[in-house]
Amino acid sequence: MNPETISPARMPRFRRSETRAMARVIVKQPADDFQPAAPLPPAVPAPTPSRMHVLDHPVAQHALTQLRNRHTPSLQFRDNSQQLLLMLTLDAVRNLPTREEPVETHRGLHVGQVVAKPVVFFSLYRHGLGLAHSVAGILPGLQAGNISLDRAPDGQGLEPRMHLHSAPMLDTTRVILFDPVIASGNGASLALQLLRRSGATGVTLITFVGSLPGLSRLQSAYPDLQIWTAGIDAELDLKHGPVPGIGNFAERLFG
Repeated sequence: MNPETISPARMPRFRRSETRAMARVIVKQPADDFQPAAPLPPAVPAPTPSRMHVLDHPVAQHALTQLRNRHTPSLQFRDNSQQLLLMLTLDAVRNLPTREEPVETHRGLHVGQVVAKPVVFFSLYRHGLGLAHSVAGILPGLQAGNISLDRAPDGQGLEPRMHLHSAPMLDTTRVILFDPVIASGNGASLALQLLRRSGATGVTLITFVGSLPGLSRLQSAYPDLQIWTAGIDAELDLKHGPVPGIGNFAERLFG
């Protein structure tokens, strides 16, 4: 997706809540073949509430419930995904730095505030990139790309690759990583390792729903990681993901 410059828009403020749910892992099948660049801690530490943000806005929770519903049609599933991603992103960038900018109004000069730091949005896997246009419509100058997980040349494990047109210096931007569902967290860990090597600092992870074990392990492995989500599922099925979860996201998104 090519970079797109959008006029600034007002960002609504949503409430956030914290979670202290207990985690329980259900092992039904061997773990998937994701191999993290840096091994995640084996234990499941308690989450850090100050870095785990759960969006409890009624509209966000309505959208999440529609995603959880196995009978939701693909078109409605996509609409609710776009809505939820937009709300989570707006909440996650509420502290973007701004600068003063004078503008000429119909009644004279006015000094307002504009976004002072560019935002780069990465989707883990391509299927999430199709939702980025809803974010591009409200974030000024957003650049969007994706991170793919390809089979390593030696056939052992997976290797993350970044796809971004005219990539800026990531250390000068606010970087958002979008992974619709966090299960074990191994795929997100690979992507975060790549972003760190590319200079990104203070990365924000956005996910619709995640398992408490996976999210907690990511927090432990990446102390500066801020996580925004609409739901945290205490149980993790290593074959099917968080329980109850939202099913196979890619299949449901494209029907």
